[in-house]
Amino acid sequence: MLKLNKEKVFKYIDEHFEDHLKRLQELVRQPSISAEGLGIRECANLVKDYFKALGCKDARLVETSGNPVVYGYYDAGADKTLIVYMMYDTQPVDEPGWIVPPLEGRVVEMEPFGKCLVARGAINTKGELGAFINACESILAAGEEIPLNLIFVAEGEEELGSRHLPEFINKYLDKLKEADAVFFPTADQDEKGKVQMTLGVKGIVYFELELDGKSWGYGPTEFDIHGSNKA
Repeated sequence: MLKLNKEKVFKYIDEHFEDHLKRLQELVRQPSISAEGLGIRECANLVKDYFKALGCKDARLVETSGNPVVYGYYDAGADKTLIVYMMYDTQPVDEPGWIVPPLEGRVVEMEPFGKCLVARGAINTKGELGAFINACESILAAGEEIPLNLIFVAEGEEELGSRHLPEFINKYLDKLKEADAVFFPTADQDEKGKVQMTLGVKGIVYFELELDGKSWGYGPTEFDIHGSNKA
């Protein structure tokens, strides 16, 4: 595997911080609320354009019965291939408590962290999506090479439980099998600036639990007791 000259890459990142910030702001300012169907296709096309600008030889919207998946393939000519899973949809923005309008992408001074981008999706997870693209762009612009082939998979229904993602997987299964690993760009930092990386997720389990006293011989055996009746 190629060894990056990190100093060159970090220098480029420092010199182009404002450009990278603008990309993040562009992304969070584009609504993509899957529960409401707001701005989904527009945001999907924006992400596709990012993949194309990076140099993906194949970047497209893959239609499903729901929201499209944005697919991109960056061929680095490497021996190893990494799937980069992303999500471009977000939760709604109508809950109270926002310190700034949630779709304006403002930079706000927030102690003890300093200047922070505050917007819907800045953390979950448009910020990470844009940051990963910025990082890849910086590697190439610094004259270095990305050491892995990248398969980008950005879905627009993560907040709905990824209900139609299997349709995409079935269509691209052979390509996805080429990968050696899967990476979901998520990261944060504590109040001291220490970066914390998430190396795995457990998913979601749905179940319905039914209990009654009769089946195990304790409590009410023939009827329910609601807490309000005992208040």
